[in-house]
Amino acid sequence: MAKVNLIIPCCMDMFSPSVAHSVYTVLERLGDEVIYNLDQTCCGRRFYHSGELELAKELANKLILEYDLKYSTVVPTTSCVGYIKNYYKELLENSAEVNMIRNFTQNIFELCYYIVNIKAIEKLDNIFNHRVFYFKSCSARNLYKIDDEPELLLSNTQGLDLLIDNNLNTCCGANSHFAIANPEVSDILCNQIIDCAYQMGAQYITSTDMHCLQHIDAVLNTLDITLETIHIADILLGGE
Repeated sequence: MAKVNLIIPCCMDMFSPSVAHSVYTVLERLGDEVIYNLDQTCCGRRFYHSGELELAKELANKLILEYDLKYSTVVPTTSCVGYIKNYYKELLENSAEVNMIRNFTQNIFELCYYIVNIKAIEKLDNIFNHRVFYFKSCSARNLYKIDDEPELLLSNTQGLDLLIDNNLNTCCGANSHFAIANPEVSDILCNQIIDCAYQMGAQYITSTDMHCLQHIDAVLNTLDITLETIHIADILLGGE
């Protein structure tokens, strides 16, 4: 049985713990022994983007030391895993052993990428009988640069009607403090995504990014439409 480290983003741990359970269960179904450290807290992404570099560095060092680097690490949110892969090396260049940082950042993966490219699995025999709009977040496109792994797993889900608008390359408006500093612009961006999904007849909006889904869900709660958000891990676990 292979072993894999699991890092749960703090936004998922605090506000959507059932999704974290789905991620854990999906990895176990792949035949992995999941290592989750209960002392794990935050990757430091939000502090880094707020200019709190010393705190971000402290959290990054803590995270690296909490896991056995012999094993791959999975993070089920592209914004956090993209931040770790792209910023930890520079952030920790004077405070951690170089090979340790390289090993950690080279072997940390988003959930769908891990399933398709590391485990070499394209179909999970999961069932989800709904019309689902897949939103490829900014972090998925530009930071982690995931390919079509989520679309592949969704298209191979029994009963799922996958809806994609390849011309929709907008941001949901949730990035870091953008929504707080620019609430009107953020609402416009988010509503473009919601309107696109709704017009295509979607029942759910899914993504690889928990931060985006939570923001979209908050806007959906202000609208009188039948449309929900769901993290892709909940779909991959689906057995309805």
